[in-house]
Amino acid sequence: HTMRAYHQPAVLPYKVEDGLTPFLSPAALDFLYNMRQVELINNANRLSVGTELENKTLYDTIMGAVRDPKLVPLTNNASQAWNIDFFLQSLTNTAQDPSSTVERVVGARFGGFEKFKASFTQSALAMFGNGWTWLVVNESGTLSVLNTFNAGCPFVSVSMKANTGINGVTYASIQRAQNQRTVARVLPVLGLSMWQEAYIPDYGLDRAAYVNNFWKVINWERVEQRVMSSFNSGM
Repeated sequence: HTMRAYHQPAVLPYKVEDGLTPFLSPAALDFLYNMRQVELINNANRLSVGTELENKTLYDTIMGAVRDPKLVPLTNNASQAWNIDFFLQSLTNTAQDPSSTVERVVGARFGGFEKFKASFTQSALAMFGNGWTWLVVNESGTLSVLNTFNAGCPFVSVSMKANTGINGVTYASIQRAQNQRTVARVLPVLGLSMWQEAYIPDYGLDRAAYVNNFWKVINWERVEQRVMSSFNSGM
């Protein structure tokens, strides 16, 4: 018998016990990474036992499970684990400004970099209930802001048009797509958790302060790598 390859939480590029000042306290980060993420990973491991997805990566697990109604619990756990990892890997405890390349490329799509930040912030604060706000390179190679609900990954929500509008994909459009489970060819480059478990420990219900501090801990080098990689791959 070959040893089964279990998913494990990916190592973060900073120390959890230090927190991410001023965005997440050590206690809030510890909960997200050492408790919530571990629970999701353990669930994904358990739910994939005996399926053809047993030894797949989280991404391949999501893509393989999303079309099977019997695997919804696996999809949800694997998807949320992927989202949290992407979110936390995009942050840094060493403040950095976006490079001129990032400001130019992102700003060109939104009419300026500050307008991008305003659009992303507005989308995040428009979220009703739990979900995620993303900056993605969509099917036409255009940068767009996109909201997904609950544990939804940006690449398994709905097929996107070139411009998704200020609030990204609407709840109604996701509901309409539930039956066909459309997989969108998008590449996320930045993600923000708008789950209550992420902001309530430090901010209570002050989501605006939470989003405002998010901008102070983004690893813009990582974002730039993703953006340029997506353009080079022909997205």
